[in-house]
Amino acid sequence: MNNTIFRLPPRIIVHHMESDRLIPGQILYSDIDKLHTTNGNNITDVFDMWEVNGTGIWGFTQTSEYDIVIVDRYNHCLILYNRLQDTVKKLVGSCDCKSPGLRDGTDALFNGPMKVIQHSVAPCLLYVIDFHSHALRMVTKSRIPHVTTLIKNDHKKYMGVTQEPEGIYLYITYSDGLERYDLVTNTSIDIVSKTTWYANDAWMQDSAMALLVGIILYKDMVFMADSSRHVLFVVDLTTNTTSTICTGVAGHRSGNTSICQLDGPEALLKLNGDIYIGEEGHISILRGTTYCSSQMQFPKFSREWYF
Repeated sequence: MNNTIFRLPPRIIVHHMESDRLIPGQILYSDIDKLHTTNGNNITDVFDMWEVNGTGIWGFTQTSEYDIVIVDRYNHCLILYNRLQDTVKKLVGSCDCKSPGLRDGTDALFNGPMKVIQHSVAPCLLYVIDFHSHALRMVTKSRIPHVTTLIKNDHKKYMGVTQEPEGIYLYITYSDGLERYDLVTNTSIDIVSKTTWYANDAWMQDSAMALLVGIILYKDMVFMADSSRHVLFVVDLTTNTTSTICTGVAGHRSGNTSICQLDGPEALLKLNGDIYIGEEGHISILRGTTYCSSQMQFPKFSREWYF
């Protein structure tokens, strides 16, 4: 089934998506220049990052109906945009939002921050992927925000992060795997890595780096978008087994999960029981996701276009 509502402009890549907290029923998403909101039929511009800072929006998180924390990757800081007042201010990072580094405390530095999420239980906490620092950072929001480095590993290029609803575990993607961080014990373990999950997919046993930026949890399943290989990875947390969705050939073909094609999938969103996939030029939907006996199933075996 291929039910196209409309497509994004050519070469536009959806870097991140969230359910719009200000306008229920709509999706807030970022491309390289702007934040947009859409109902699937019309797109409205929300914020033009290029006009303000001359850079793109790689990640954001809504901390309230009006406040959006935006990752300014190339200027090495986080900024706060207020939709009601249409105002922008620096939240955390160097004074000029242009100096890279790895420094904790109230005078913190970042080096190419990439993604940000809000704690699922404690809204005063943010977690930031600091890409060039090979680190996961925590921001405690207050009048003077404080930054703490939770993970630093020079052998891993961290890319994406999500959290389970209870707020205990963070799941972090890196170039060749998935790591789980325990916020209670401050320890982390690898859930799967290149050596374990590629064994299930012989065609993936090559040296190319996976670009695992988008990540979501669906009950006991972790979905990760690999934009370099044009597939979704699925990890069953109950068995630590892995599988893939779509063929790995770049394209925009709908159909069941063994024949569908994605083009550079990067953003994922769980909404109303479906999984929305942000690709180059499209937002598409993986329909009818259910969960039963540690198996991912798609009863309709269809993938429909949202855009």
